[in-house]
Amino acid sequence: MPKPDKKMIAKTMRSMDLCMMTTHGEGGTLTSRPMSNNAQVDYDGDSYFFTAPETRKLRDIERDDHVALDFQSEGVWLTIRGTASVHDDPELIKEHWTPDIEKWFGHGPDEQDGVLIIKVTASEAELYGEDEGVVDMAG
Repeated sequence: MPKPDKKMIAKTMRSMDLCMMTTHGEGGTLTSRPMSNNAQVDYDGDSYFFTAPETRKLRDIERDDHVALDFQSEGVWLTIRGTASVHDDPELIKEHWTPDIEKWFGHGPDEQDGVLIIKVTASEAELYGEDEGVVDMAG
């Protein structure tokens, strides 16, 4: 069984779209919700998620930027731990926009009112399944 590395994590991410994003809620409680990386799977250690403003997850990230992303596909489980940052940069939004996002926001990437993007920068990834182990994503 080969020891996981960054390339293996990137390859694994190609088959995973949906995850549970866990943030630290009020009083330190853990709060999870399903999120989509919009099938953007050229994984380099950063994951991007679209959100509306004024959500609980944004308040959680403002309070504590440490997050976890939990992905699962057939026989494979992947946890990404890292830090989240929130952006309203029009170029970043356009770069990661997909047509499916219009269903959620009711408009395209040129009308960015009410659209923010959460960038999660991985510090560590943990893979379970046929290949298992912890990968330092920061180094």
